[in-house]
Amino acid sequence: MECAVTYFNLGVRAGGGIGDLLNEKAIRNPQIYWVRWITDMIFYITVILLLMNMINGVIVSTFSQIREESNDKEEDINNKCFICSIDRVEFEKRNIPFDDHMREEHNKDDYIMFLVNIKLLSEKSMDCNQFYINECIKIGDVACFPVLRALSLGVFENEGEEDGGGSDDEESVKTI
Repeated sequence: MECAVTYFNLGVRAGGGIGDLLNEKAIRNPQIYWVRWITDMIFYITVILLLMNMINGVIVSTFSQIREESNDKEEDINNKCFICSIDRVEFEKRNIPFDDHMREEHNKDDYIMFLVNIKLLSEKSMDCNQFYINECIKIGDVACFPVLRALSLGVFENEGEEDGGGSDDEESVKTI
């Protein structure tokens, strides 16, 4: 047992496996040499090559996946309207400055202040529009928000809806 623990302990920490740490006495005896050579190769292939590379692969894969998700989020933040989810490209196609749209038409700070204001109002003091928005928020429905709608674009049809039917993306956006 002690031999196996030492073999794995020192073998993983040594650069070339356990062969770097053992002495050369086995070369003089052919039977011991081949037993040692086979065990060294089995250890090198299973532990050093396979196991360590699998662990390193999982770590590298996880970090690259996290980096990719972060890049996707950053791209969405920079190129999609937070309120209407319309891409910057759609505004540029129509010569509408995306930054003006984000600052004037769909300013997220204005929306947040409006939602906070609705939350602070009592239901008795709300008008019908505020009451409707409050009810939508309670049930998790985003129908009260201008998802895929912008006044500056007029009637906006998603490129994927050429067949005349509604897309699955639009249905998934309707409820939270």
